[in-house]
Amino acid sequence: MGPAFENREGTAVARCTSTGFRPKAVNVTWTKQDDHIEPDFQPTVTDMGNNSYSLVSQYTGRFNRSNNGKTLTCSVSHMTLTQHVSESITITVLCTYAHNIFVRVCVLLKTREMLCFYA
Repeated sequence: MGPAFENREGTAVARCTSTGFRPKAVNVTWTKQDDHIEPDFQPTVTDMGNNSYSLVSQYTGRFNRSNNGKTLTCSVSHMTLTQHVSESITITVLCTYAHNIFVRVCVLLKTREMLCFYA
């Protein structure tokens, strides 16, 4: 899973990618602290032109203090795999504070990148 990033609406976006698989049929699931969550859109599966495929799935969410320490996980299953392949990030909410009518939330990702947004 690549690093999450902030979009214009002030929400964090996490992307899950997988490349080089065949046949095309693949399944992606997202969980936040073991609870199933729905991605924003159906995963995009692209023909790479070399008899293999790539996949992109995206989850968009807002984070606050209640998300501190929770795990966001993307799992990919495919008929050629003996078990799911998963990647997780731990959400660490470093600060939240009120500024006028906005709340600023900062999250430290497993990749050591800081993500801040207004909610």
